[in-house]
Amino acid sequence: MKAIYIILAIGLFLLLLSMERVQKERTGRQVAALMEDIEFKKARNQYLRYKTGIYNSPDKIIPAAQERGLVMTPAANIIMLGEDK
Repeated sequence: MKAIYIILAIGLFLLLLSMERVQKERTGRQVAALMEDIEFKKARNQYLRYKTGIYNSPDKIIPAAQERGLVMTPAANIIMLGEDK
């Protein structure tokens, strides 16, 4: 009877070891996926910074806006609401 308990204890120990390895593998895959996602987002952020840098000055914004049919509102047509300072 004692031998059966020893065999069950060894089996349980081996089962726990295998479960631990599976969990480590899953965690490693999740970390790798998250790192890949971070790299993609870094590249996307760099691209967006580049694109916003292109339109950083009014000299470049105005022609691009005019190409899309946007016009500048004359200063006389702008009404400011709130307190005068």
